[in-house]
Amino acid sequence: MRRRTGGSCVKEVHCPVRPSGGKSIPFEQEPRLTCISRTLPESPPPWALHSHDDLCELVLICEGEADYSISGQEHHVRRGDLIIYNSGVVHDERSGTSMPVSSYCCSMTGLKLHGLRENAFLPDGACPVFPSGAHFEALRDTLSIMFDALSAGADGCAPFCNYLLLGVLSRVWALRHRQPAAPGAAQNLLGSRIKAYIDLHYTEDIRLQTLADGLHISPYYLSHVFKDMTGYSPGQYITRRRIGLAQNLLISTSLPVSEIAARVGYPSPSHFNDRFAKNVGMSPRAYRKAYLVPTAPQESASPSSEAPEKPEKAAKRKARTQ
Repeated sequence: MRRRTGGSCVKEVHCPVRPSGGKSIPFEQEPRLTCISRTLPESPPPWALHSHDDLCELVLICEGEADYSISGQEHHVRRGDLIIYNSGVVHDERSGTSMPVSSYCCSMTGLKLHGLRENAFLPDGACPVFPSGAHFEALRDTLSIMFDALSAGADGCAPFCNYLLLGVLSRVWALRHRQPAAPGAAQNLLGSRIKAYIDLHYTEDIRLQTLADGLHISPYYLSHVFKDMTGYSPGQYITRRRIGLAQNLLISTSLPVSEIAARVGYPSPSHFNDRFAKNVGMSPRAYRKAYLVPTAPQESASPSSEAPEKPEKAAKRKARTQ
């Protein structure tokens, strides 16, 4: 189509919306964005083993490579990969020093898809890692816009970002059908039983002998089976789960360090400080200061809500504003 402007011909390009043939996301309830974070190579250390009972997370790897432990399975991720953490899924990042990871992470709550449990974007047991392919740059740029908007605290940024989140999820929904099947058939049932027990009781005083007696096996065999499945000894796994929970409490609450220590299973604050520094590379107080970024108060991220956002829901990130 051509039209004349000031004696010259201008070509107009129209991009009509055409049916894509793909299925839309079967929402029973749309999610609400609670936080978006950005990890840079110079960011504070990643969280140790942890999970979120009421959140679903979407991660896009922008640069670098790393090994991730997700539900006891090892996954090597690289630039362009997407990771989905359903609520309750225990995960951990072990980034290499040669190619440190840069990524975005969206946390959301209230998600309910037809046929899936609350705050789950994938069926339990599905492979949580898959490539974004040709959609990588569009997804990265959209997440960057969301992060910058929430960091600036501009008026109306919360509902704006929530609508962008729905667009991101729409693209990811189309990509998820290409992922390979998870290796569920080879799953170690005994290792899974051990892991399930530890995941429920890791803040308590767990005795391996008692656990082994309950399963009618030796502590040595228990440790062998568990490490073969997860890559951690039971003691290492318990420590990383406690440290992961402590990291969560440090950035999402204003609880004093001594109370956080007791909540995660360390009655002695000094013992907790030593364990935390050994695993994270800094003290709990330094970690809290490095991780949180002050932002202007924002409204709730729900598109239909105008209630002001609580201070603890302010946007968080893992690096200083550039």
